[in-house]
Amino acid sequence: MLENINFDEARQSQLPFVEMLINMGYTYLPTSELMSERGGDNSYYLLKNIAATSLAKINRYEHAGIEYEFAEKDIVDAVSELENLEFRGLIDTSKEIYNTIMPLKGGKTISVFHDGKYESKSFRFIDFEHPENNSFHVAVEVEVSAKNGTRRPDIVCYVNGIPFVVIENKKSSVEASEAINQMVRNQGADYCPRFFTYPQLLIGTNGKDLRYGTTGTPSEFYASWREKEASLYELDSRANALISKSINLDIYTQLCADLNGATIGHHQRLERKPTEQDRAVLALMDKARLLDLTKNYIIYDGVQKKVMRYQQYFAIHKALQRIEEKEPTSYG
Repeated sequence: MLENINFDEARQSQLPFVEMLINMGYTYLPTSELMSERGGDNSYYLLKNIAATSLAKINRYEHAGIEYEFAEKDIVDAVSELENLEFRGLIDTSKEIYNTIMPLKGGKTISVFHDGKYESKSFRFIDFEHPENNSFHVAVEVEVSAKNGTRRPDIVCYVNGIPFVVIENKKSSVEASEAINQMVRNQGADYCPRFFTYPQLLIGTNGKDLRYGTTGTPSEFYASWREKEASLYELDSRANALISKSINLDIYTQLCADLNGATIGHHQRLERKPTEQDRAVLALMDKARLLDLTKNYIIYDGVQKKVMRYQQYFAIHKALQRIEEKEPTSYG
C-alpha cells in the first residue's frame, strides 16, 4: 500500500517537477553522488566539491592590473565556513547566510597576499549578473538529519552546491496545504531547522496547486504564482516543448530508482497536458528568475523572513524596467 502511495505522489507531482527542471537545464544528481558530495553525512548540507568547482569558476580578483584566481584552499575554507556557521536560531542564522551569499547584503571577502602585504578581495557565492555561469543541480529524497530522526525533503535544488529551493510533493487527491504544513513542521526546533537556514524558496505542490514561501513563512501565507509576463498560450507552448523533450534514459532510470523504488520501470510521459504546477515551475524555477527573485525580492522584517508575492514582484520589476529605459545601469 505504501508503495502505491509513493508511486501516486511521484507520478503525479514529483516526477513531472523534476522532469521539467532537467529539461530547463538543471543537472540531475543521483542519490549516491549526493551523499558522496556530503561526505556520507546527513548533517552536512552543502555539496562541497560542486561548490568549490563552481566558486572557482565565478571568482577572480585583480591586483596591479592582473587578474588572479583565488587559491584552492581559500575557496575550500569559504565553503567550510558557510557550512559550519554557528546555529543561533532559524531566522538569525538564515539572515547571516543570506547576507553572505547576496552581494548587496554584505557578501564575503578573502585576504590575499601580494607585494609583501595582505589585501581584502570580494568573493561571491553566486554570479547573479550571469546566471548561466552558475551550476544548478536537482536531487530527490534528500536525507537530512533531524533531532527526532531523519527527514527526507522530496526535491532539493542546489545553486553552486548550496541548497536553494526545497519542494514537498503530494498526490493530486491530497491538498497542497499538507505539503506546506510538512515544510513548516520540518523547520521546527525538534526537526531540522539548521538545514532550512540555507534555502531561499520553499514550495508545496500536489501537481495541480503549487504555492511558495520562504524560511519561516507561516503556512497560511504561502502564495500561488500568477505569471504576468507571458500569456497562458505562451506558457503552455513552452511547457509542452519541455514535456515532450526526452530525458537521457540512463538519467531517467536512475531518477526512478532514487524515488524510494516506487517508480522503478516507470517511463517518461512525453504527451500530457501542462498543469498549474508546470506553469509555476516555468515561472519560478527559470534560472534567471530564481536568482532575481531571491536576490531582490526576499526581505527580513524584524524576526520574519518574507518573499514578495507575484503582484509585488511584477510591480517592482516594471518600475525598474522603466528606470532602466530612462537611465541604463547594470545590476550585479
